Amino acid sequence: MTRAPDPQTAGASATAERATPPPACVNRSDRAGDGTEVVRAAFGRGHRHGRCVVGEALATIDGVDDLERTVWLDTETTGLAGGTGTYAFLVGLAYLEDDRLIVEQLLLRRLSGERHLLEALAERLGRARHLVTFNGQRFDWPIIEARFVLARQRPATFDAHTDLIHPARRLWHRVLGTHRLSVLEAEVLGAPRHDDVPGWEIPGIYIRYLRDTDRTTLDPVLAHNRSDLLALVLLHGEVCRILRSPRDAKMPLDWEGAGVLVSRRGAHTVAIECFERALRETGGPADRWRVLQKLARAHRTTGRADRARRCWETEAEAWTHPDRFRAHVLEEVAKARARYGNVAGARTATCEALAIAESFLDGAGNLLEARSASLSRLADRLRARLMRLRERDW
Repeated sequence: MTRAPDPQTAGASATAERATPPPACVNRSDRAGDGTEVVRAAFGRGHRHGRCVVGEALATIDGVDDLERTVWLDTETTGLAGGTGTYAFLVGLAYLEDDRLIVEQLLLRRLSGERHLLEALAERLGRARHLVTFNGQRFDWPIIEARFVLARQRPATFDAHTDLIHPARRLWHRVLGTHRLSVLEAEVLGAPRHDDVPGWEIPGIYIRYLRDTDRTTLDPVLAHNRSDLLALVLLHGEVCRILRSPRDAKMPLDWEGAGVLVSRRGAHTVAIECFERALRETGGPADRWRVLQKLARAHRTTGRADRARRCWETEAEAWTHPDRFRAHVLEEVAKARARYGNVAGARTATCEALAIAESFLDGAGNLLEARSASLSRLADRLRARLMRLRERDW
């Protein structure tokens, strides 16, 4: 996929295994008459890419999705911004055929041949019901749809479109400092690339090819796209494996992100384990507040409000510094105590939280306006709560 350089790109691990090079048996079908070319490569189930094996990844995905009707897609384009002037000059597809992973690349040899490329693409996509991409919902697929519309052809439709950039961001961005596919390939799959053409150079390479028609200049682009597709399939398998059992992850995870993802799948008990682990590894008050809210919500979802209450009580006992974080925690403690009939305890927590909030508001001149407004709202809520608690005593 053509992408701009990322200033946050993390370096590949020094201990990661060298990526298995693309297979030597790449079949090329030149259809110069219609301005397109088809390049095919086959990967057996035993093919290893870094720490991952194709067959193991496919078996993991098969437990989640229908492999026979799944297609993975990645494009190389003439620009990074999209729009009607951007061509998808290389469309790479991966799919299962005869128990092998087939990577098929449709290359636009001449811009005038786009209609033929789109016809071939529509024929191949017509057999699939599930599309898998990496940033394809925002980039690849809108460009392809636009090209179909401009050519007055009907775009393919799918029952589901899985964009792996979303789980990748949740699982690894805070761990690696980025969620670029090439970094995930190196760090998660253990397959750093060597002598790979940078994605941001690809539009310029294709423009030069159109000018001098030297087909060999596109070989590195085809290899880059083929590697992207193989990484996409294996990353799909890794995401499925982690979401099925996060505790078996082979590398560091963002446990908060993992908890969010598994909770969306209805695995709330597993989500609680993830949030608890995230809390053990989180030190900053802002991060702890965010994770605690998710953990308490997960406990309530499973019908264990008492455990949610204990979360807040435990945090209040551990975090004794009189800061904004403690004030928010005490507000939750007060809510939980009131629900369980401990009015006196709720009033005590509310009074302490209000004192903290008012002490910060007294020095509001040193606070940002947004933070001051947030504290004002907190203080207003606490005063209203204190009034209700006093009325319950009467």
